Amino acid sequence: MSWDWVPPRPGEDEPTRRTDRRLRLALTVLMVVFTGVLAVYYLTVGLDQMRTQCVTERPAGVSSNQVSTSWRWWPPGYDCVYPEAGATSA
Repeated sequence: MSWDWVPPRPGEDEPTRRTDRRLRLALTVLMVVFTGVLAVYYLTVGLDQMRTQCVTERPAGVSSNQVSTSWRWWPPGYDCVYPEAGATSA
């Protein structure tokens, strides 16, 4: 909601209101950018760690090339997929 139609109160001058508006805009932009950076970091580093964890915590007798991951939407991340017992791959 715009409050531009409200006349300034006594003691409020117009340049101060402009400075406050610019500061608020700058902080909003910085917070949006910071949130975007955190999201990209989570998608690149956090999810890659989940894939690596699937390989490091594989069951005994399963080689690293037999481990695969499948994407799950909620909660966001990966599920580890291992071959069933007794199954061999060609």
